[in-house]
Amino acid sequence: MERAPIAPERIVLVDDVITKGRTILAAAARLHEAFPNADVRAFALVRTLGFLPDVVHLMEPTQGFVRWAGGDARREP
Repeated sequence: MERAPIAPERIVLVDDVITKGRTILAAAARLHEAFPNADVRAFALVRTLGFLPDVVHLMEPTQGFVRWAGGDARREP
């Protein structure tokens, strides 16, 4: 007898780098479609603003949000 799949309550996405957050936002949207009742969160090891010549803080833990705004992903902070 085959059991029905169990829907996850929480899903954690893991990425190496987050810049604007487009990849994480797209993945979260697809997971939300498949599992609408799941709490989808994300973790990225490094956050960046792109290719900057001077890196002031390499490892600065933070917590924030990625949202779709103005036709593009927007990461806060």
